[in-house]
Amino acid sequence: MSALDTLLMIVGIILGGGISLLAVRINKHYKEKIAQQEQEILNKAKQQAQSLIKETHSKTKEIKRLAREENDHMEEQLKMLKKTLEFKSGILEKRDQRNTNIKNALNKAKIEIRKKKASTDEIEGQIVDKLKSKTKLNSDTAKQEILNKIDLELELQKGKLLKRTEEETEEDSINIGKNILKGVIQRITSPSSVDKNTTAVKIKRDKFKGLLIGKGGKNIETFEELLPDISIIFNLEPDIVYVGGLNLVNRNIAKKAIEKLTKEKKAFDQRKIKTAIAAAKKEIDKEILKAGRKAIKTANIKMDIPEDLVKLVGRLKFRTSFGQNVLQHSIEMAAMAAIMASEINADVEKAQVAAFFHDIGKAIDHEIGGSHDQISKDILEEHNFDPEIVHAAYAHHDAEPQKTPEAMLVKAADAISAGRPGARQESLTSYLERIKKLEQVVKEFDGIKKAYAISAGREIRVIVDQDVIQDENIKEMASDAAHKIEEELSYPGKIKVNIIRRTQAVDYAK
Repeated sequence: MSALDTLLMIVGIILGGGISLLAVRINKHYKEKIAQQEQEILNKAKQQAQSLIKETHSKTKEIKRLAREENDHMEEQLKMLKKTLEFKSGILEKRDQRNTNIKNALNKAKIEIRKKKASTDEIEGQIVDKLKSKTKLNSDTAKQEILNKIDLELELQKGKLLKRTEEETEEDSINIGKNILKGVIQRITSPSSVDKNTTAVKIKRDKFKGLLIGKGGKNIETFEELLPDISIIFNLEPDIVYVGGLNLVNRNIAKKAIEKLTKEKKAFDQRKIKTAIAAAKKEIDKEILKAGRKAIKTANIKMDIPEDLVKLVGRLKFRTSFGQNVLQHSIEMAAMAAIMASEINADVEKAQVAAFFHDIGKAIDHEIGGSHDQISKDILEEHNFDPEIVHAAYAHHDAEPQKTPEAMLVKAADAISAGRPGARQESLTSYLERIKKLEQVVKEFDGIKKAYAISAGREIRVIVDQDVIQDENIKEMASDAAHKIEEELSYPGKIKVNIIRRTQAVDYAK
């Protein structure tokens, strides 16, 4: 082997070893890199797994919470359903018992009739024979005389039977009606509909009152020009400004505008007042539309309601009657009318819709004048409501006689909602005025000694002169007094007229 070959072999060995070493190093580098990537992937997977576990735990808790709430809700619904079924079951049992009693009575009556007929036929033969022998009449004439007397007696008996049947039917109807009303009242769980809207604005700086009044009272004049039927009242309380007036919508617009102006640190002019009022009007308009949609949904009104009518519904949120919020009152009435209609197999939807819209005229009665029931009728007719719905809504204050079951149910629901304890409020001044008028109306009758309004004006107790008014006249007087109160006074609920006549006999033993 030559030296060159030996050199080449050595160089080849060296190069091969270098390449092998380089390959080992590269292989090691890539293995480390791959291991690092694998570790990163593993760590990332662990983090994702932990995050997924946490998220799963969180969702599981939420699902469990929702399941518990749903379970509680279902249990509450089942309890209500159970009460309803028990109530209906009681009515059905009473009806079945009554029907059984009637059936038994009819069977007994039929048996008695057969016995009476047999006895009557026998007696009739005897009477005919006696009458024929005494009067020398033939059998047909004698029988006809007897039949005429029997017919007369039967007519009298029939009249008595009809009267007794009418009295029993009326008593049964009253009892069934009371049971239905008890069920309705027990199932209405909505909160009191007493209005909780307040138009008082709390202010932090007493200086703001001066800014609000403005130079020469110009700012107040601007408010009252832009918002008719409102007045801004100061000095009732040091840190409060009140907005008064009959129009609750304008009162709430004024309230929001004043709240916006309280943020002004410097004096403001009429331009800023107009801007604040315009912004407040937009907010109230949105609130009205939202309140109308929510009320229609809450009352479960299924028919399509145009937006202009929805806005009128929303305006009822800012309308009160004897302190009772009219929108909440309407929602209550829709629920009660629907329940009662289902109990007596009346038209549920007609009763429900008529009850909900019965006071819709109150949304604008301050603006156009007139009775709210007539305005309600005009609005419903304008929107092409079913004539029976219009009638039921219109007749709730006896503007016309109730001609349908649905109309009677609307009137009944109105009485229940208005008569709920605490449903209506009135100021001390108007309360005292009402009590005074109540006593004066009754005192106008002849023979009245004294008249006292008691039980917060729900009863008038009248003491009459026993020398002028006799016992047989007091019932008629009570009826006349009740009729006069209905005609001349406006009042929530009903008033009991209690006439008292004292008879006293005095003598002396000497």
